[in-house]
Amino acid sequence: MYKTEFLTLLLCALAALLHGLSGFGFPMISTAALSLFHPLQTAIAMVLIPCIIMNLSVLGTHEKAPISLLYYVKNYWSLIGSSLIGSLFGVMLLLYIDESYLKLLLGMVIWLYVLDQFRSQPLHLRRSIKNMLIFGLLAGVIGGATNAMAPFLMMYLLSTQHSKNDIVMITNISFLASKLIQLSILYPTLLTFDQAQIYLLCAITIFSLFFIYLGSKIRIHISQQKFKRLILVILTVLGTNALWQGINMI
Repeated sequence: MYKTEFLTLLLCALAALLHGLSGFGFPMISTAALSLFHPLQTAIAMVLIPCIIMNLSVLGTHEKAPISLLYYVKNYWSLIGSSLIGSLFGVMLLLYIDESYLKLLLGMVIWLYVLDQFRSQPLHLRRSIKNMLIFGLLAGVIGGATNAMAPFLMMYLLSTQHSKNDIVMITNISFLASKLIQLSILYPTLLTFDQAQIYLLCAITIFSLFFIYLGSKIRIHISQQKFKRLILVILTVLGTNALWQGINMI
């Protein structure tokens, strides 16, 4: 049992470190790690609190936070709003669709993200309300059901050549909206946690906040490219395992 908890905390710490370095990554990696040992619904519920605290800390520490939030909501309402609606449908899938299909979906989305990182020719999209609606909805549905929201958001934001600051703000606003939707629907699952799960949730929260802070501090001192390769290896293993579990559960 202790080995399981240690491995879970280690993977969540790596996910938080990546989040501190790049602004995203924690929900997808931590959910994939926890789903190794828990049902997917429990895994998603377990990372809800750390995710919400992370998103609020990132948004709250931004210079002129209230003005910035209004700016991004005003200019990216279609992306944020469609991801919010998509999240609602995604959580419904989590509650009513067989877990084996959701694990297959999680594995495929992770693999899609990993393969996209090796593209020699980056994807190019126009900045338009139509594209924001499409990618926001896809990100919301996948994020609500599996916590793998980042790939579709990043595909759109990187392909439209947004600045790093824009990417961090837009993704964290979308993540926060999605997590609040999940919390409103999954809070009964949180209420069923036993003592061991509550202790693990507290430990994940503490470890995550520490390592996201650490990641933000060492961002300029460590080669992000090398760290990104390590995370891609971890994601490949977790994505493959999610696919394997999904296939075996069908």
